[in-house]
Amino acid sequence: MPCRSMSKPVYTGETFFNSNSHHKLRRSIRVYKMATLNRHRTGNAVAKFIRRNLLVILIFMSMLFGIVLGCVLRTTGSLVDRRNHFYLKFPGDIMLNTLRMVSVPLVVSSIVSSLASLSMKTSGSIGLKALIYYLVTTVCAVITGTIGIVVISIGKEAAEQPGKISNGMSQLDSVLDIMRNVLPDNLVKATFSKKQTVLSKYNVEIVNDTGSVIFNNTANIVGRNWSSSFKSVEVPTVISVPGTNMMGLIVVSIFLGCVLSSMEDKAKPLVDFFQCIYQAMMRLILIFIWFTPVGLTFMIAATVVRMEKPTEALQELVVFIPTVLFCLMLHGFGTVPFMYFLVTRKNPYKFIRNMSKALLTAFGTASSAAALPFTMDELIKKNKVNSRVVNFIAPIGATVNMDGIALYIPMLTIFISHRLGFILDPARYVVIGLSAIGVSIGAAAIPGTGLMIMTVAAIAVGLPADQVLFTATFDWIL
Repeated sequence: MPCRSMSKPVYTGETFFNSNSHHKLRRSIRVYKMATLNRHRTGNAVAKFIRRNLLVILIFMSMLFGIVLGCVLRTTGSLVDRRNHFYLKFPGDIMLNTLRMVSVPLVVSSIVSSLASLSMKTSGSIGLKALIYYLVTTVCAVITGTIGIVVISIGKEAAEQPGKISNGMSQLDSVLDIMRNVLPDNLVKATFSKKQTVLSKYNVEIVNDTGSVIFNNTANIVGRNWSSSFKSVEVPTVISVPGTNMMGLIVVSIFLGCVLSSMEDKAKPLVDFFQCIYQAMMRLILIFIWFTPVGLTFMIAATVVRMEKPTEALQELVVFIPTVLFCLMLHGFGTVPFMYFLVTRKNPYKFIRNMSKALLTAFGTASSAAALPFTMDELIKKNKVNSRVVNFIAPIGATVNMDGIALYIPMLTIFISHRLGFILDPARYVVIGLSAIGVSIGAAAIPGTGLMIMTVAAIAVGLPADQVLFTATFDWIL
């Protein structure tokens, strides 16, 4: 039988209330305290998330603010003068200079120190698998881009009298350039220049026999009449062009790291030297990288301001640009994650989320070299990849594995061909694909090289180079 005292009023000194009300009050207080504690925990979690991802948030906001700032400055017309535009992009130039400054010592020291600490058998196995992976993804990118641009071109009629593709640089020249740069003749010079084949014009004298003879006074033949003319011919010539020969530095670093690995204890002083350089470069980057949001803001704003007649260009590219973006997204968030899942049986999008800082930096700076420090840091700390593997593979991948440009080259060259009314046979598609693979491998991992690489690719397949400038307005976003 329940106790009646539980329902008796209780005197508290001021008023009487039922004991059940007392329990309800205590329960309400507990609920209030728990809610307050949960809010406090949520606030701490949000603050912790912001502190942990502050740089990513700042980079994302800087890109948005840069676009807005560029649009505002375009409407005011205050930056029509090239001098004002030069001043606007100055912070972005400083940011890129700091990242480029540490890229060469970072890449060289990371490869040498990592290979020197690995056994020859292990490094050879890892390197072979990496090269196979890079080649497979590049080929997949070329196929994706080719299929994408062919699909949107179905049904378009070619010109009644299709133009003839002009002769120019061949894909063989691009392959030979890569081989020349693989083993540089001067390591110091390789840090600021590389070899490239160009067409040089020479005037060649051509002598023609007119067929007539010359007689003397005694009617004897003493000679023949000759005529000469000059013809301009184009001859391939190898020159040095500005730009870091990162391919050559990587190959030499691989050889040096393998040799140091075979020397064991004798190589310890030199290995310690490269390890010290690598650690110093990483600390230096952690200092410089906080200037990235400021530099990105002004660099993107300057890019938006520099666009010439974007509306007119957009009207003709209204189908091409979305197709390029779709193919890039398909490769980046479809093909590559599928390959990752196929090999590791892990969630690829969790891996991508952990690489957000590197991806945003690469997108904002248009440079995989600028994002390399973030790539290596997040691979090691967030995705728990072995540091020796990261130090060996990441710099090579940032230089060799250019899937984006490999996908874009066939799309743009085929688009230009259809736009000019050129008819492409299956053999020409193969040539375009091979050129895309070769040119993308030799592409520099720095911003501003997109148009140059596309020009080389267009010449390699015999297209007019000036047609590449047609998409220059939207080159940055593509």
